[in-house]
Amino acid sequence: MLPPARRRATLREREESMKMMRTAGTWLLQVLLAVVMVGPGSQKFTSPVWERMFRTWGYPDGFYLVVGGIEVVAGLGLLIPKTASLSAMILAVVMAAAAATQILRGGRNGVGELVFMSLLIAIAVLRWRDRWRMGSASARTVASSS
Repeated sequence: MLPPARRRATLREREESMKMMRTAGTWLLQVLLAVVMVGPGSQKFTSPVWERMFRTWGYPDGFYLVVGGIEVVAGLGLLIPKTASLSAMILAVVMAAAAATQILRGGRNGVGELVFMSLLIAIAVLRWRDRWRMGSASARTVASSS
């Protein structure tokens, strides 16, 4: 059996390892979602297919450009820690609207869009929680130095 001091050290090492894995996993998911959002978002500016599809779904002319712009800007925002949470929530709303469009007018079940929406909400929660923890830690540091 390990002495108590060594057990505490092992527990700390395990906690640090888990924290590092969670951070790496969050970053990996953010990068993948950024690619998934920026790719189709930029295609909305270059491919005439999107204009036709948005018109078929009943959206006004040029709306596909607005959605594309939001996808590109918010997708890039996923890669910036301070804006990742807000960007993920904006994209989750876009994905919810895309799912509704697919279900109501696209003839599909919208499951893919709902999966992306769920992943984006997970990123928003993880990044918001990280920012909240960092904010409270810095507040404790300021309070203890006073």
